[in-house]
Amino acid sequence: MKKRTAASSPKPKSRHLTLLLLHKDIKKPEDALRLPDLDGTPLPPDFEFEGVLYLFEPPPKEPRWVAFIKEGFHDGISFSPSAAAAAVLFVKADSRWFAVTFGQGRHLLKSDSYEIDFGLKVTLNTVDEKKLRSLDSRTFDELTVHTRRQVSRSSALDAFSVDVAQDLLGAVTGEPEDPALAKRLAGRDALALTGPLSFSELATRCRALLKAYKGTQYQQKFPWVDNIRLVRDPKRIETLNNELLRALNSGDLQKLHLAPPEVIPWDDVAGFRYPGERNGRAEPHADLDLTECLKALASHQGVEVNDLDLSLDELKRSKIRAVFEEHSSEVEKWTLYNCLVAELQDEDALHVLSAGQWFRVEKNFAAQTLQEASALVKELKSLPGSIPHEDEETYNKRAAHTTSSLVLLDKKLLKSKGAQTRIEACDLFSASGQFIHVKRKVRSSTLSHLFAQGAVAAETFLRDEHFRKSFKAQVEALNPVIAKILDSPAEKPDPTKYEIVFAVITNAAKKSWPQALPFFSQLNLVRNAQRLRMFGFGVSLCRIGES
Repeated sequence: MKKRTAASSPKPKSRHLTLLLLHKDIKKPEDALRLPDLDGTPLPPDFEFEGVLYLFEPPPKEPRWVAFIKEGFHDGISFSPSAAAAAVLFVKADSRWFAVTFGQGRHLLKSDSYEIDFGLKVTLNTVDEKKLRSLDSRTFDELTVHTRRQVSRSSALDAFSVDVAQDLLGAVTGEPEDPALAKRLAGRDALALTGPLSFSELATRCRALLKAYKGTQYQQKFPWVDNIRLVRDPKRIETLNNELLRALNSGDLQKLHLAPPEVIPWDDVAGFRYPGERNGRAEPHADLDLTECLKALASHQGVEVNDLDLSLDELKRSKIRAVFEEHSSEVEKWTLYNCLVAELQDEDALHVLSAGQWFRVEKNFAAQTLQEASALVKELKSLPGSIPHEDEETYNKRAAHTTSSLVLLDKKLLKSKGAQTRIEACDLFSASGQFIHVKRKVRSSTLSHLFAQGAVAAETFLRDEHFRKSFKAQVEALNPVIAKILDSPAEKPDPTKYEIVFAVITNAAKKSWPQALPFFSQLNLVRNAQRLRMFGFGVSLCRIGES
């Protein structure tokens, strides 16, 4: 029987279609639908390809804003409630099912029925890297910043100011190298295709998209994309959460710790309370400690720590509270799951749990980052060891009092010309020109802030005469001898004479340093060190052990 085709036209119209690729294990389109009782209309048996259409028309309803409008029109207004129709057309191509959605059609699909990053991968593999139009990314730093960068005309990657060492790519829009594929592509999970297309060409176009999805061209054009990826596959997340629970319940805590999932004003924090601990019954914990938290959970459940059998539901239900100095009030609350920071290594990648989300770090990138961080390690004999539970302020004062080669500048704020806020030049300044920044290793976000703060202070010292003048006056007032190594503030300093030292107080053994730093702390350290070295500064990482 001759296959029937759709009515032909001299030139197909330009269409804007949204496509998703269903998982391999979905053999029947109806298995992907959230509403199983929908009736499908298959394409005629003699059509060029196999397909089935599902339509959904919800009952008409009045939009919420109409009630507000009616408040001003007491005699009423003429308005007919309407419904937003939805449709999904399933198209079979090379034994795989595609879903082409119309209107609200995507909401007819189960969220776990389609391939993650299908649209992104097709776009990256087919796009002309010199003809990009927009990029969605998230920068993993002290705060996770979501950004959409758009340009007025098609441009190369350089025009988007992407930090390839730290930006996680979310979605891309651009022009394909092959104009026959589309005029424009944009995608993350779904692929938005714009270009001339007739209905009869759908299966052929889907086959081309499937081939593009399986390709690896993006690894040459955008090699940094796989460095860090947000894990979004529900099955993979379930596997990682099970491994996390195994580690917690077996007491394997070497690569697990707790950290607030957001930036909080640490100077105002009196401490923390763990799940089950009541306000006023005991002093809050000075800092977050996973071992202490598990003891508190066990005590609350009336069992020994070794008998704890935590579930994912408990991790997501149990709350950790921050206690603030003023009136000892508890203001911030987070789930235990969101406070967990975990690093799980397998043969293919490092997986990091941070602020309730899993990230996949390509193993070679993780190894390279550690190697670069290790190259910064340096031992400073002028810095004494730390006393257990000693805070940074107390340590800095003691370190400065033990030697005449250090000047204490902790909490001495300076303002640069034109700036709105004051910053610290450093915590300690040495007779050999070292700007030393000290922080206790307790939180990945705090360490990232330390590295960024050190970079900002060094750059300000380099470019701002007013800042240099104030800094030298501070040092002269405390130690005139050390102040002599500083050049005239009126002259731009030679950065090669100075070193930026990031000193971290930790109980990690020397042999496990800097591996003990959380991955994202290593990444932020390396990134800021590269930035400082471009200016000419020396950079080093110093471990201050607890004695």
